[in-house]
Amino acid sequence: MSTLRVVPTLEAPEPPEAETTSAEPVRKPLVGARRVSVAVRRWRQREDEDVRIEAARVLGRQLRERAWDAPPTPHHREAEQYRASIGRTLQQLGVWIFGALWLLARIGMDVIRRQDSIQARGKNLRRLIERAGGTWIKLGQQLAIRVDLLPYPVAQELEKMLDAAPPIAFSQVRRIVEHALQRPISEVFSELSEEPVGSGSVACVYRAVLHGGDVVAVKVRRPGVGSLFAADMRALGWILWLAELWFVPPGYSRQLLHELSTMLYEELDFIQEARYTELFQDRMNKLGQRFVRSPHVYGELSNSEVLVTEFVSGIWLKDLISAAERQDAAGLTGLAELGIVPRKVARRLLKIARLCAQEGLFFHADLHPANVVVQPDSRLVLIDFGSCGAFTARERRVWREIADAQANEDVGRMVAAVLALLEPLPSVDVEEFSRKLETVFWQDLYANKSRTSRWWERTSANLWIGFFKLAQEYRVPMNLNTLRMIRSTMLSDSLAARLEPRIDHYREFRRYEVQLGKRMRQRLVRKLNSLSEDRSYIRYEQLYEAAMAGFYRFQRFLDSSTYRFAVTERMFSFALSQTLRAGTFLLLGALLVRAGTALRRVFREGHGVTEALTQEVLSGSAWSQTFSSPLFVGAALVMLAVTLRGISFRLSDKDREAGSRTAL
Repeated sequence: MSTLRVVPTLEAPEPPEAETTSAEPVRKPLVGARRVSVAVRRWRQREDEDVRIEAARVLGRQLRERAWDAPPTPHHREAEQYRASIGRTLQQLGVWIFGALWLLARIGMDVIRRQDSIQARGKNLRRLIERAGGTWIKLGQQLAIRVDLLPYPVAQELEKMLDAAPPIAFSQVRRIVEHALQRPISEVFSELSEEPVGSGSVACVYRAVLHGGDVVAVKVRRPGVGSLFAADMRALGWILWLAELWFVPPGYSRQLLHELSTMLYEELDFIQEARYTELFQDRMNKLGQRFVRSPHVYGELSNSEVLVTEFVSGIWLKDLISAAERQDAAGLTGLAELGIVPRKVARRLLKIARLCAQEGLFFHADLHPANVVVQPDSRLVLIDFGSCGAFTARERRVWREIADAQANEDVGRMVAAVLALLEPLPSVDVEEFSRKLETVFWQDLYANKSRTSRWWERTSANLWIGFFKLAQEYRVPMNLNTLRMIRSTMLSDSLAARLEPRIDHYREFRRYEVQLGKRMRQRLVRKLNSLSEDRSYIRYEQLYEAAMAGFYRFQRFLDSSTYRFAVTERMFSFALSQTLRAGTFLLLGALLVRAGTALRRVFREGHGVTEALTQEVLSGSAWSQTFSSPLFVGAALVMLAVTLRGISFRLSDKDREAGSRTAL
């Protein structure tokens, strides 16, 4: 095998310098000798270039011998497709029908016992979902968000649902992990627990230790859960299609099924969850928020079936809430020694919701107590980013307007912002809807300002529950991100109020606004400072080109519309002159009639001239009598018809003239 020989670069020797003395002048080299020196240098440079080209050719052959079959285009992520057979779908359809019959039987028994209520129906639905498991659990969790579809007591009952499923057999776990990592487990983990620390309907979580000593959480997706979801969604689609024939408005079920499918399949996308977890940490670091973080993601060990993250230890938020509500003196003392203060945690929960909604790339849409870990010094760790939402710039501005209107007690502006969030509105009475919405918002404001309000009255839950009731009444649809944001807001407000019942949400937002203003000022200063950078001239040139293009378009518009404007102006002048002339003729005719009547009074009835003119020409009653006479009305109609006929002829002439000019 040939080796690469590095050849040093050859340089032409410099011509000897002529010895000079102070007595003799400096002599320049001869022109011919200088030309020969330049020619020799160029020849040696060409020879050196040939050697380097030959070396590159040899190196290229060596690289080609060791090359691998690279794809012609870069790799891209293939979206996972979940399909279900007809047989599996029919099987799940039977499960759905049996579940519906069981629920109807339970409701019927409650009616016979006179125990039927919305709360009782919610409990029966929760029990049915917990027994069915699988897709039903995830659908129940997602339906808990849909307060626009279900009564709030039912949604509240579904939030209590436990996602507890039997663990995956460890032999399957080993097979899934080794297939995902493409190597034996022993090469990656020095320890992997056989018993999961959490077992849900979608995945099981195991504690493991890497060879480097890091303690990690290994989240393993259940085998076949994707096809199970697909079968259930297909069966549910059939059911909703039948429901559209009698109960549901046409086309309504398609949007509902799409939203439910989107939320379900997001739970299966571990790659997206890993990205959300990583990006949340990056954004909090960028904003300088050190009190909250997300687990570290081991990207090289994660894929669509397995997610490996840092194993987070601490106190679960639900346990902290329990200690705060029970006023557990011993527990609160121990928490204080660790620097964990319930009021501080409450304020930070509200701040996290504001940060994600206003300055984050996305927001955590499932901020319940089981997804928040509290560490010493009241630091928070958010886990399980399987359900998140994102805003457009317009939606972000609207939500900022809503929060700012709340903080400034401006109910009218808040209602206007909420209506903007719901656009495009269906054909409803917007004024009536707005008045009812104002009543709901006023009640929320009064409850927040009252010192006698309970903690659950001081959250945004009552406000949004009233809003959802109105949306159901007027059949106002809402997009998925709006629902997710409202649920996230309700969760963060409720958790904060349970930790600190007297917390003022409006004051906390104003405090956040001050910090937001400082960060926005810093970003604006950086943008203004960047105006002098070289890359900014790219935008300046684009702005100049856009301005010139706009100027030329405006000039063409003026050129094309100048004649039309002149024609329109002449047409308007002609119509005005014709109208004035017709009016003048009518007034002159009426004046002649009144003058003739006055002369008749003078010569025939012997009245004085002054008296006759006063009665017939200067009297308002005489003129009103003239204008209302059939003769004058008939003359006016004739003059109007003649004037309109002349204008119409003139207009048709100008149209033909304009058309001929356009053709030319």
